[in-house]
Amino acid sequence: MRFITLIIILFSVTSISSAQNEWWKNASGKELDKKHTTKMQNNNPQDFQGKDSSKAMENVQPGDVNVKKSASIAKIIKFKSATVPPNIAPTMEGYRIQLFFDQDRDAVNKARSEVMQIDDETTTYIEYRAPNYLLLLGDFRQQLDAEKVRAKLISNFPEAIVIEDEIYLPKLKEKKGEEHED
Repeated sequence: MRFITLIIILFSVTSISSAQNEWWKNASGKELDKKHTTKMQNNNPQDFQGKDSSKAMENVQPGDVNVKKSASIAKIIKFKSATVPPNIAPTMEGYRIQLFFDQDRDAVNKARSEVMQIDDETTTYIEYRAPNYLLLLGDFRQQLDAEKVRAKLISNFPEAIVIEDEIYLPKLKEKKGEEHED
């Protein structure tokens, strides 16, 4: 019986307290509301808007802009857009040259840019094999071809090694002057 009366009293107290006006938030209730409304009536709508920025454009004079673009920017754009996602073409067993590896992707990208300055014709790949990023070069069918290219790059990349890997089928060189018959 005591439990039921306690519950009834709690419900009645909570309903009465939530129905009350929030007088403790205002200093004196209605007086604060009057001050607030009179303050809002004295403001102009222009006070709330930002200044017109088109007036600042009145003193603009025509001019020329010359953009000088280095040829290396086109290489960088080609380099950044040439990231090849895995397995976009048929693959086969072959060889690649592992030129560089590091846990920092930026260091690998820097090494990749060095390679592209030396030889921008050969395809480069960045692969992640935990915990390192690998910089791989080329798609070679034979180990001897990979070793020849590695010998040219050994002065810049002394840690370069030839590894067996899945390679994309190398592009076939077409001879000039030949026409294909269907």
